[in-house]
Amino acid sequence: MNNLTFDFFDDSGVSRANRILMFYSFETEEHLARSGILHYHLEKHRFVGPRHDRELTDAALAFLASSGRLPERPL
Repeated sequence: MNNLTFDFFDDSGVSRANRILMFYSFETEEHLARSGILHYHLEKHRFVGPRHDRELTDAALAFLASSGRLPERPL
């Protein structure tokens, strides 16, 4: 994945209390543009919906953490 970017989809109408929607876009090694939406469920502490590449979801989690949108998980 090249040129991977994320942004929040906060105007979706979905409650921000338990879900985060975010856009992603990147370019493949073959120079094909790819984009989509990831749906992170705060109570389940995971992405829900279609399965995505581990590299994409790991990068998305890092983005969420660096943006301060992920609360601390209880031990």
